[in-house]
Amino acid sequence: MTARKKILIIDDEPQVCDFVEELLSFRFDVLKAEDAESGLKSMTEHRPDLVILDLRLRNHHSLDLCKELRTNPMTKHVPVIFYSGSDSAESISDAFDLGADDFISKNARPKELVARILSKIRRIEEATEQPDLLACGNLSLDMRKLEASVQGATIQLSVLEFTLLRFFVVNKDRVMSRAKILEEVWQGSHVSSRTIDTHMVYLRKKLEGFDHNLATVYGAGYILRSGAEQTARRSNAS
Repeated sequence: MTARKKILIIDDEPQVCDFVEELLSFRFDVLKAEDAESGLKSMTEHRPDLVILDLRLRNHHSLDLCKELRTNPMTKHVPVIFYSGSDSAESISDAFDLGADDFISKNARPKELVARILSKIRRIEEATEQPDLLACGNLSLDMRKLEASVQGATIQLSVLEFTLLRFFVVNKDRVMSRAKILEEVWQGSHVSSRTIDTHMVYLRKKLEGFDHNLATVYGAGYILRSGAEQTARRSNAS
């Protein structure tokens, strides 16, 4: 029998922790922590498969905690979903910039939270079923470790960013519409096409030195093509 996945909820409101536990316990083992210190301890002791993190923890900045999880080799590949009563553009931007995999408002419908979590877990399971290594130019993807590197230098990617990059590598030289990206990468989660554009901006920034380009095809979507081909297209257009 497959072991149940473990979900850690870090929120300083006990009623929120209890609500999430009740919502997810049908399928997952839910761990609860009411502050950053106990959350980090639980991460070390129980190795959860996914973290749900309140944006505004007392006595600790949640964005700092997310950054700490992303820089720790033991936790950097664990998906982090921010769960917050605030959905300001600045908060969402800061969360994704530090490697969050998703951002969900506490006002969202419960089934949306469940759908997002199931989507993240499916991506982890699918990634481990792929060949161990995937290469594209000077980029290498380690499917077991969920690590990406350019010319041997590791790139810090969230699980979502890794999945998005893998999707384009597998579909190299093919134009991918936003609808197709939503279907294959977000797998039914209710996010807007603007969310894709935001993630593409962050992913491009992190791929400095990669000899291929994630290019925008206006009115159609995105395509991954070699840098040489991109340069040739620009020369022909000028």
